Amino acid sequence: MSEVKRKVRRLERYRAKVKGKRIPESQGRGKADLRVAKAVNIKAALALKKKSGKLAREFDNLALAALKDKLEETRKELFNLRFKHATRQLESTAAISVAKRRIARILTLIKQKEVGE
Repeated sequence: MSEVKRKVRRLERYRAKVKGKRIPESQGRGKADLRVAKAVNIKAALALKKKSGKLAREFDNLALAALKDKLEETRKELFNLRFKHATRQLESTAAISVAKRRIARILTLIKQKEVGE
């Protein structure tokens, strides 16, 4: 038996073992459900993005001490999000990147205020 035939048979056995029978679309695992799930994830990510922009404008008017408090809160929030992600309890992973961006914005504002003084 040639090496190519062996590889093909091995691949066929793997597919039969791992994938098993296909579930019909009527049972809920069709392409339409995947499209809906992707649309929901995109909507959630856009909502988080809009929310983070509003928060950036909020931070502009805060004093240095208040910014440092917000930074500490946001870092705790990021820690909790990472912990939830590790335990598979986090629904939207986009929240992690939003929290990271928020930390970066706060750090930038803190640096600007320190240099400006």
